[in-house]
Amino acid sequence: MYKLDVIEMTSPLDANSGKTWFRYVISNNKNFITGYRPGSEREIRRFADNCIATLNRKYPPVKIRTLNPVRVNVNYLSQITHGMHQGRMKET
Repeated sequence: MYKLDVIEMTSPLDANSGKTWFRYVISNNKNFITGYRPGSEREIRRFADNCIATLNRKYPPVKIRTLNPVRVNVNYLSQITHGMHQGRMKET
């Protein structure tokens, strides 16, 4: 699941903008997305939350599947291998 890790005020990327700029970091266990936007902290948080919702819909967390253990009929396998060995012995 993606989540908002950091939101902090930063120096403006556009010196002529006259607006407050923020840096935000969205991440999951493998990826980090860093963005810069002008606006209030509330606006940036709302923007990041929308991005997170979209990312989590598009890339849902993968559920780890556990496989059922395979049950082997040892008796059946031993009969097959025994028959194979007998067949080889007859050929020689």
